[in-house]
Amino acid sequence: MNKLMLVATLMLITSVSIAQNLSIGPTAGFGHSWNNAETNAADKLFHPSYNIGGKLVYSFDSRWGVSADVKFSGEGATIGTDADNKVVSRLNYLRVPLQGIYFFGKFGDKIRPKISLGPSFGFLVGGKTKTFQNGEKSVEIKSSDIYTGVDFGATVAGGLNVRIAPYTWLNADLSYYLGLSNVAETGDIKNRNIGINIGVTFPLATLRPEKITRENIK
Repeated sequence: MNKLMLVATLMLITSVSIAQNLSIGPTAGFGHSWNNAETNAADKLFHPSYNIGGKLVYSFDSRWGVSADVKFSGEGATIGTDADNKVVSRLNYLRVPLQGIYFFGKFGDKIRPKISLGPSFGFLVGGKTKTFQNGEKSVEIKSSDIYTGVDFGATVAGGLNVRIAPYTWLNADLSYYLGLSNVAETGDIKNRNIGINIGVTFPLATLRPEKITRENIK
């Protein structure tokens, strides 16, 4: 009986260890987006981008992890000669980035620098493209009329995880997105953006204190 209880206890500890580094939380970001289109005499102007959603992170090792986000992302580009004469394309995506993450330092450290890389999938859910002449809007169409419904690319990021409470982390990242697929119905246009993302992740399972102690010693 004692042996059976010991085996059951070991199996329980193993199952907890498998799930111990699964965390979830909200995330939001702001930045600048553009595309690779040839502009001729026009310039690529600042185009604010933003995103809000949720993040799921699984750390299967003290240094390695994977993450998946689901978020609403406002992207696009602004092209023109000045603020009064321009074309503003707003592309709203449901975006799903998948990341492989490498954490520097030890698990018990309060601050963990990190780098990440992975694919990102975007599904166009809205947005309008507007043309302005002399400050007046002259044309407005749905962006879905001239842009494809799916975007694919890669995201690279660097940042920090800062522990703000037991098993709770503040996440800060500077990320760059490189679009790899053509999003234009005619021509060849690929998305680009750069931004800062902030989030907080909370544990879905609690890491055992003795495990933390062992990691700190390493």
